[in-house]
Amino acid sequence: MPSGGSLKRLVADGYDSMADVYLDRLRGKRSPEITQYIDRATESIDDGARVLDLGCGAGRPYVEYLSARFDVVGVDISQRQLALARRFVPRASFLLADMATLPFGSATFAAITALYSIIHVPREEHEALFARMLELLEPGRRLFAVMGRNDWVDSESNWLDSGVDMYWSHFDADTNLRLVQEAGFRVIRSDIVPDPLGGGHLYVLAERPA
Repeated sequence: MPSGGSLKRLVADGYDSMADVYLDRLRGKRSPEITQYIDRATESIDDGARVLDLGCGAGRPYVEYLSARFDVVGVDISQRQLALARRFVPRASFLLADMATLPFGSATFAAITALYSIIHVPREEHEALFARMLELLEPGRRLFAVMGRNDWVDSESNWLDSGVDMYWSHFDADTNLRLVQEAGFRVIRSDIVPDPLGGGHLYVLAERPA
């Protein structure tokens, strides 16, 4: 198996190459289930609060949705995706970075979302990633993450008929929930939800204790 850095480069290059294809497949439509989770993750925070979206992609539809109320910082590993995001959601801020090594201080954000992005991070880094998310959140605030539902590490050629390779790495749902809790979060709700691009994912709403 290639190193973590080369696998992340594969993900970044893949999303650079297929940015338009991926955006067209999603068509900027919000999922009712994801929207409900986002609303619960942000229900206790004031308008204008700072919110972090990890793996923001082109910013549509969820950074766009969040930025109507909040000061959103979107992080992504793909330069092309961020170029689209800056065009589509100019009121948000965007950072090209590896979500596992973020340059923010403790208790910086009032909410964190990570939608279909943790699944592209080598799972050996997930334990530390959840601990870092806890540190970034203000006490009493919430994380909403869409994660894998099964034990799987693999790459795929010609993903979504885009001509690019893509890589995934995640644990099963029970292990994911355990890692979230061991990081210090209190899990409020979790569901396994079908995915519009096929299969299903684990949705987790969790809170940093006050």
